[in-house]
Amino acid sequence: MNACRLLGPCCRLLALISLALLSAGAAAAAPQVPADSGAAQAQEALEQARLAYRDAGAFREIMELTLTLPDGRHEKRRTECGVDSAGGAFLSLSHDQGEIFRIVAQSGRMVATQLHVDQHYAEVPYHGDFAAALRELGGDQAQLAAPPAVVARQGASRADFLSAFRLGVLAPLTIAGYHPPAAGDGARIDLQAANGRVTVELDAASHFLRRIEATLGEGPQQVRASGSFTLTAWGAQPALARPNFAGRTAVRTLAALDETAFPLGQPAPRVTLRALDGEVLHPSELPGVVVVLDFWATWCVPCWTALGHTSELAAWARGSGLPVKVFAVDTLETDAGVEAQAHRAMEFLRAKKLDLPVLLDVGGEAFGAFHNPGLPSLVILDRDGRLARYHSGLLPDMVATVRGEIHDLLRAGVPR
Repeated sequence: MNACRLLGPCCRLLALISLALLSAGAAAAAPQVPADSGAAQAQEALEQARLAYRDAGAFREIMELTLTLPDGRHEKRRTECGVDSAGGAFLSLSHDQGEIFRIVAQSGRMVATQLHVDQHYAEVPYHGDFAAALRELGGDQAQLAAPPAVVARQGASRADFLSAFRLGVLAPLTIAGYHPPAAGDGARIDLQAANGRVTVELDAASHFLRRIEATLGEGPQQVRASGSFTLTAWGAQPALARPNFAGRTAVRTLAALDETAFPLGQPAPRVTLRALDGEVLHPSELPGVVVVLDFWATWCVPCWTALGHTSELAAWARGSGLPVKVFAVDTLETDAGVEAQAHRAMEFLRAKKLDLPVLLDVGGEAFGAFHNPGLPSLVILDRDGRLARYHSGLLPDMVATVRGEIHDLLRAGVPR
């Protein structure tokens, strides 16, 4: 099983939450700050951290992260990044089964490899700006951004450094509080957004990042994370070593790397899913119909954005008069039984003001049968019930893109 595709971009967001994966990529404006929040001290502390990283020389930084999902589960991840003396840089993510992916940038190339994707790798040009190349590698779907340490080391502005803490799904940040060093702890800065918050603690002596805590979302869908940082001199480890690319084909983005491993053209698996009204459906057995499946979970923060687009697509499909069905498949929840999962899904839709057909994948069996497509992801079945299209992550211009693909599949013919 492709471990990174198991959660797709949501996996990257959760696993690299303090390294600003799924960032919007643009620099944040200078934060607005309340007069009584210790704004001046907070801004000065962040500037000291930026300058400390800028002048750090060659370094490696490790972050040990613990995630708390809405259902109470805890997951651990390890991320590592670094910059060498020649301007090369890398970023990697690991879990208890080993390294999930590695991104290496040097000598004019940025390349990415992923666990269990053996025939392909992703590559873009690299001109010494890790953040810019990483945004290109992430593409519109992954919207990948560089770690704060690497951003600062390569000369980023104050706004760019602050932007690295937005976590992608967070709205523009406001400095909400400052806590001076005390009892051996460094200064802590509270950053607030309309849809979450971040607190960073800096080392009192070095000004490097020491700890980070983040909350995304609100209410029962909150995702929380806490992590600690360790920075060391570069050392002699081959962090920038590239794998052997013999026999592999290059693609341009991480999303495309995900998609190369998806078995397009095969018959869709026969799975049993239940609608919120109790109706039983088999999506692969709707003859003559193009079926769109959006895999999501209530705790998956990027899924919240994707569902808004799916709702728009479902409304178009209902009014089009075309043989098209659009479903949002709620999966990988931990509720005990279909009734509990249905209740959670309905409460979620009510809170988000979403109107779209939802199917319940109790126990995640359909998710596994569909080759672990990722969260969020779209799988489109043609009129013959085959796996026709696959999109990993937050698809740019989703409604227009998928509508075009649906029309292409409808023109391709009727069931044989």
